Amino acid sequence: MSNRSSLFLLLLVALACRVSAQTTAVQVQVYDYADLRPSTLHQFAALTQDILINAGISVKIEACARGVQGSCATQTSNARRLVVRVVAGAAKRMSNVRWPPLGQSFVDSEGGTYASVFVATVHDQAAAANVPWVIVLAYAAAHEIGHLLLGNQAHTLRGLMKAHWDSTDYQAMNQNHFHFSSEQTRELVSRYGAVRPIAIGSDTALELSY
Repeated sequence: MSNRSSLFLLLLVALACRVSAQTTAVQVQVYDYADLRPSTLHQFAALTQDILINAGISVKIEACARGVQGSCATQTSNARRLVVRVVAGAAKRMSNVRWPPLGQSFVDSEGGTYASVFVATVHDQAAAANVPWVIVLAYAAAHEIGHLLLGNQAHTLRGLMKAHWDSTDYQAMNQNHFHFSSEQTRELVSRYGAVRPIAIGSDTALELSY
């Protein structure tokens, strides 16, 4: 094998290793404190992951067993690790009784790590809007994950990061037409998008996937 061929092969191997190591930018571990059925928990995790992937985020969501040490201990190298708790009841604290929160996140201007979603409140809002409650739960989780990644000033006038959802918003969720704003999507992709190889021989070996 020529020196040129050897160098080319080494470049491909190094590139493959780098892409593999960076495939997942965000890792979300979901802990069930609501005793959901396993099938429901995994449906919720899958729906939430689809919402985030459709926004261009490189993300993996794992459903973890509550109270079982090491049940969700895998950690992707260099991934941003987030934790979401699924809670049976409603929020203990609420600033507006008219708009009970579907979820809460512990964030500052830079974002955070921990969030919760509340099954009882989700059930009530989903029933009033005649939308499957697991879909609403997934969007509530995606909203809180949005705060964990974008910070506490991430509310928008419309869409997924809207502070309070109405019946039109719930119907948009049910039709998979409920998204982050274009500006937020660009920011999320630039910070947490998947990487992909580009043509060998170009000046840059990797680029963000938009």
